Amino acid sequence: MNRFNYFDTTADIGIEVVTDSLEDAFINSALATMNLVTDTDKIQNVKSVDVKIVSEDLYALLYDWITEVIMLMNCDYFIAKDYELNIKDEDNGYTLSATLHGDTYDTDRYNYKTEVKAITYHLMQIDQKKDNCHVKFIVDI
Repeated sequence: MNRFNYFDTTADIGIEVVTDSLEDAFINSALATMNLVTDTDKIQNVKSVDVKIVSEDLYALLYDWITEVIMLMNCDYFIAKDYELNIKDEDNGYTLSATLHGDTYDTDRYNYKTEVKAITYHLMQIDQKKDNCHVKFIVDI
């Protein structure tokens, strides 16, 4: 007798970003993710948080970046509106350095839309060309 079962779920949403650069794609990916939680255009820039991430490839970097943004909100109650971000292609992978400007997430001040639990690798795409960057990923809500 089996002790477990599988079932289908639709608790995911896809995010697609097309911009001029890889940095803008990562910034807009974070904004799109946080905009599922609240209206990011209403967030006030009250404080800043610095982030540094090192990952083995761009897919891992995107995964780690969105995970960091989600964790800042879930653990530190920090949600950002503006981002200063730099990505460097280094010998052993990629380094992302960013300063996030935002506020403490408080549902009394900022509306609540839905919870974003995590980013997935499922159907993740990063297509970087000279004049544009296309990023696509799915988050679990």
